[in-house]
Amino acid sequence: MMAILRRILMATDFSDYSKEALDHAVYLAKKIGAEIYLFHVFEQPVYNPAASSRIGAGNIVVLEWIKAVREKERRKLMALAKEVGRKGIKVHPILKEGIPFYEILRSAEETSADLIVLGTQGRTGLDRFMMGSVAERVAQKAPCPVYVVRPKARAAIKKRKRAGPD
Repeated sequence: MMAILRRILMATDFSDYSKEALDHAVYLAKKIGAEIYLFHVFEQPVYNPAASSRIGAGNIVVLEWIKAVREKERRKLMALAKEVGRKGIKVHPILKEGIPFYEILRSAEETSADLIVLGTQGRTGLDRFMMGSVAERVAQKAPCPVYVVRPKARAAIKKRKRAGPD
């Protein structure tokens, strides 16, 4: 028996890859009447206060900068949620702070997501080994199905390579 999809967790980092994945999530949500939990993880920059100014003023400037960046990402998320909502879809924006793949998995549990949708850059080889893949980690440990959207441009390049020279 096929499970009914009511809650789609759409993870975004505001990249073009995520925008492409969001198009898929919106299409699915409209077709099946699902809600979208639009999710973004703020990754706080690594900051070592001991390595910066001993006076303390530098620390305050950096902390204010981090706060401003977090707020900018929150506004992006809210604007994106508003855009999705205008398409007739019930949307719940969620902003968390932490490690992306871990927070995606945790939020999937918290929201009882029926499906996770996310984009991938489609890294391969050493780049993928060194950087890891959020999409791959999520797919391996997710409590529900994961729909990973590869970029159209990358798929077109692979198709041309398989077809061979003109």
